Amino acid sequence: MKKVTLALGAIALSIAVTVSAASPQQVIEARQKNFKAMGKAMKEAGDSIKTGTPNPAIIKASAALVAGNAGQIEKWFPVGTVTGGSIKTAAKADIWSDKASFAKAAGNFSNAAKTFKIAADDQDTTAMAKAMGALGGTCKGCHDTFRLKD
Repeated sequence: MKKVTLALGAIALSIAVTVSAASPQQVIEARQKNFKAMGKAMKEAGDSIKTGTPNPAIIKASAALVAGNAGQIEKWFPVGTVTGGSIKTAAKADIWSDKASFAKAAGNFSNAAKTFKIAADDQDTTAMAKAMGALGGTCKGCHDTFRLKD
């Protein structure tokens, strides 16, 4: 639980840096930290669910972190941050050229994150597993369209 709480603090700080960042490089660094924190939280929750006896504290904290930040994703991609100097980014220019599609994908993720949080708060193992799968599907959908391949 301590690790998840620290992650919540780190992601909140990263969001603040993103909003007030002075350079594209700083925005991209903060954005990448935000996504890594959410990815880590999702992995922790997924690993806990896969055990068959999920740890409610881990899952609830992870779901809260993801749901709490999912609605901010569009703000993490301000105009002018497609490149960031020495920082490599996998963000495709389509994020900015097709804002409507990106907004829809981000909205799908946010909705799936809210559903996952509800299942986690209810401690419904079946619903958590189903919601986690749907959440992962929204990640993949966005990555397939808006993220460069490694």
